[in-house]
Amino acid sequence: MMAYFWWGLATFVVAALILLVAYATKAGRNAQAVNQSAQNTAQAKALTTTTAAMAQAQATGPQNTAQLLNRLDAKDA
Repeated sequence: MMAYFWWGLATFVVAALILLVAYATKAGRNAQAVNQSAQNTAQAKALTTTTAAMAQAQATGPQNTAQLLNRLDAKDA
């Protein structure tokens, strides 16, 4: 009768260890996904800032007189 107890206890301990490893693996994957998401956000912000600066430079950049007058006549300045 005592053997059943020890076998049951051993089975329970092995199952608990397996569940613990599975939980730790899932937590690690979630943490990795969060870190990757944060990196992607930072890259997107940097790209947006660069693109906005390029658009601003193009919009306010030097123009010759004819281009400036054409732009003002088109009313999209």
